[in-house]
Amino acid sequence: MSSEAGTELIHRATVRYRVGRWFVRLFVKLYHRMRVEGRAHVPAEGGVLILSNHQSFLDIPIVAAALERHVAFVARDTLAKSAFLRFWMKGAGAILIRRGAPDRAALEEIVEHLKLGDCVVMFPEGTRTRDGSLGELRGGALLVARRAGVPIVPASIRGAIEAMPRGVRLPRPRRVAIRFGQPLQPRDPEALEKVTRSISAGIGDGTFDSVPSV
Repeated sequence: MSSEAGTELIHRATVRYRVGRWFVRLFVKLYHRMRVEGRAHVPAEGGVLILSNHQSFLDIPIVAAALERHVAFVARDTLAKSAFLRFWMKGAGAILIRRGAPDRAALEEIVEHLKLGDCVVMFPEGTRTRDGSLGELRGGALLVARRAGVPIVPASIRGAIEAMPRGVRLPRPRRVAIRFGQPLQPRDPEALEKVTRSISAGIGDGTFDSVPSV
C-alpha cells in the first residue's frame, strides 16, 4: 500500500523497526527500569488507536518498547529535521503531521494505517505537559477512530517528565511506567470523557509512584 504522497505505507514491523525497538527496549528497561501495566488490553492484531498523555520526548520510546506489535506514531514533522530520526521514522512507518495547521493528508494516512490493521499512537493533548498533569484532549483523534471503525485504548505514561522534562537534552535515570486501560468504542457518546478519565486515573500527578501498580 502507498500513502497519498506516493511513498510506501509501512504498517508492519520492518527490520529497521525491530532493531530500533530492541535497542530502545534495552535502554528503557535498564536505565529507566520501565514498568508496563495492562498490556493485555491492547489487541494483539487488528486496527487499534492508542491515545496517550504526553510528558516528554521519552514517550514514543516508552510505548514502542511496551508492545510486541508494530506501532505507527503520529509525530510533528519538525522531528524529521534530525537525520537520525528521519532515517528511523522513514523505515518505521511514522506519520508526520504539520503542527498548528490542518493536515488532511496525514489524517487520511492515519485512517489508512488503522484500516490495514495497524496500531497507531496519538498524543491528543497536542504538546508536552509542563507539570505532569493531563491537558485537554482534542477531539480529532476520536473522529479518526470512528472513521476507521477501530477501538481506542487509553495509555497513561508517568515518570517520563521526571526523567526528561522540557529543556533537558539527555534523560535522567528515573523510573518510568505506562498503563494501558480498557478498550473503548469510538462511537460511544461519552468516549472522549471516558478516555480522559482513564488516562487521568493512570497518571496521578505524573510521577512514577503517584498511583499504585496493577
